Amino acid sequence: MKTSKTYQAKSLPIETLRGIAIILVVMGHVIGSGPTGGMQVDDDSFYRYLYCLLENIRMPLFTVISGWVYALHPIKKEEIGTFITKKARRLLLPMIFVGSTYFIIQYLIPGTNHKEELHAIWKIYIYPYTFFWYLPALFFVFIGISFLDISNKINTVAQWLIALLISYLLCITEISHIIPASVPNLFAFKNALYLMPFFILGVGLNRFKQKLYTKPMIRLYLIGTIIGVILQQTDYFTGVDFYNQLHLSILIGIISTAFILHSNIKIPFFIWLAKYAYTIYLFHGFGTSGGRIILKSVHIHNEFIIFLFATIIAVLSSVIIEKILIKVKLTRTLFLGKK
Repeated sequence: MKTSKTYQAKSLPIETLRGIAIILVVMGHVIGSGPTGGMQVDDDSFYRYLYCLLENIRMPLFTVISGWVYALHPIKKEEIGTFITKKARRLLLPMIFVGSTYFIIQYLIPGTNHKEELHAIWKIYIYPYTFFWYLPALFFVFIGISFLDISNKINTVAQWLIALLISYLLCITEISHIIPASVPNLFAFKNALYLMPFFILGVGLNRFKQKLYTKPMIRLYLIGTIIGVILQQTDYFTGVDFYNQLHLSILIGIISTAFILHSNIKIPFFIWLAKYAYTIYLFHGFGTSGGRIILKSVHIHNEFIIFLFATIIAVLSSVIIEKILIKVKLTRTLFLGKK
């Protein structure tokens, strides 16, 4: 694939952000979403605060970047069959094979969190399973965005804004439980509703960057980000809970990631790490759990050491796993989703 100088100049900051985003995701999963997951820290712990502080950035930024990258090579009508097939290979095969491996290892090894009986493994292919929910959800997002593109529904800023607004409202229906909890979350379609506005945002920030990154717009993103942080901190320390009741997290996630994508930082380590971002996402759970179990076995209970060690192990082990799996055609396809 030929790469223009303009694309090279713009891709390095995006790759830096991709590397940062995957580190934030790993750190979040090391800590755990609640006191029974990850490091099992209490709600008044600094690590719980850190988890909540970055909650509006981790997955939104990761997804916005996916949308931005998609916009570099949008789908054409005659390519839709091939496009969906490639995305199924890239996302669904690892969901099945990496997810099954994770489930079995979690079942067999003592000290892991939230293990289920082996006969329940079939559920992970139909319902969201731990962090693997992202894979089928993103697959649905790609299908949705491909049909929007081939229907010429996001070719102008006005069309894009309409698509963003509709996706935002659909996202609100999911997080506010307007869609009843009794409706099964088959193949993580509810999670896809959560991801869609962020993906569409990324598409627009690339496709219409000349209009969306004017100086007044950048100031607006900055002001929105500052207000969002203040509101989040107020909510966290007062416990009033207006932040979640008004569903501000999605809106602030949109504004703050738009501001972050404007950054022009280029950090070689994160650019290098971005090459392995998808593999790190797939395999980091083995390292986060393994890191905690290793330290526990040698009676190390210091939270900082566990946090740092598990994060490093999760990242480095994933890089090593890719270097091993990519050498064999079968494992490269089934576990990494690569051609």
